[in-house]
Amino acid sequence: MKEDNSKLIQKYKQDLEMYDKQLKQQIQECKTALQQGSDLNIYDTRCEIDSQIHFPVKPVLSNVSFTPNKNPQGHLKLALGKVIISGQGQTSTDQDRSVSTSDGQGQSSTQQQSGDKGKKAVTRYKLLSETKVVEEWESPCIIGSICPTTDDQAWTSNYSKTLTLLDRKGTVIQKVTHKAWINDISLSPTQRLWVCDGENNILELVSGQLTHRFRTKEEPECLCVTASNHVIVGMSKHISKFTTQGQKVLTTKAVGTGKPLVCSPWRITECPVTHNVAVIDSNNKSDGGDGNQHVVMDTNFQELFVYRGDIPSTYKTSQTGGEPFNPLSVVYDSVGNLIIGDFNNNRVLLLSGGGEFLRIIYTDTDRTRAVGVDRKDYLWAVFGGYNVKLLQYRSM
Repeated sequence: MKEDNSKLIQKYKQDLEMYDKQLKQQIQECKTALQQGSDLNIYDTRCEIDSQIHFPVKPVLSNVSFTPNKNPQGHLKLALGKVIISGQGQTSTDQDRSVSTSDGQGQSSTQQQSGDKGKKAVTRYKLLSETKVVEEWESPCIIGSICPTTDDQAWTSNYSKTLTLLDRKGTVIQKVTHKAWINDISLSPTQRLWVCDGENNILELVSGQLTHRFRTKEEPECLCVTASNHVIVGMSKHISKFTTQGQKVLTTKAVGTGKPLVCSPWRITECPVTHNVAVIDSNNKSDGGDGNQHVVMDTNFQELFVYRGDIPSTYKTSQTGGEPFNPLSVVYDSVGNLIIGDFNNNRVLLLSGGGEFLRIIYTDTDRTRAVGVDRKDYLWAVFGGYNVKLLQYRSM
């Protein structure tokens, strides 16, 4: 409902702007007619004003009310069910917290546990045994970054001066041209597109136009707009958190050895569940790194753990991956699992929010350039820059 209301308000705002533009144009035409026109011109101008322009109709926004259930106990028992403990004939209501688990084959599921001896009960989230390719098409433009929207479309960019909005069939919906090279894009939780460019600018797309918000002292390589309405920007040897007006709130500091927590940030994403942040670190030697690329998980810019592309020997797969780990894209899904696109090994990996390897989602014949997840958890994966596949890796 919030998304629908936002769209109505945005459409109303655009209509008002168009009305204002038309009104100013007609005022100018009136002035011209009154100063230079004949009686007939003046009469015609008045008729055109009465017939052409109409004030936009104010939208009616949706609202909601809530009446709490006064006797929820019976409904809770029906909804949650019971666990029968084998051999004891006892029952207990399944009403404890959800946890993430995975078996030896990397088949992850989110389950509930009962309080009695930790018996597992109802499965809520399950990975498919084999990832399905729902859609596949060739993009009309090369893609290095992709941000799916809530209406089956996706914003794309690739170190050019153009942003392209595509639908899930690859049709171009909109193009936006910028004066500078675009380094990265990020879609906010409120579906507003943000951009960082090669001239140290952070911009927001408003009514089809890129609007300047603030500048950084160093060139921004990547960015992420968070649920708390902050903008995290990755720059050489550090990442920093800003308000949307450009006031710095937090920045990474060097660890005890003097090496930065993040040397060469490449992509940043925020978890919608925990609000932890994952950063791809290219770890370039020019920034003080050792060249070994990895993904850093952190919260409040404190390191939680580092993932270097390791796949457990117990994970059974015929898919080989002998090239060095080279993550080019990273994104969280709706339940807090982390999806990583490994460029060198042509595949997409799935990790739990705690950094545990779960499975290889998909392996392609071409390099993995970009990944993005829509609100239904369909994975938009870009291989080779042009080949786009919509992948379903879990039960809906």
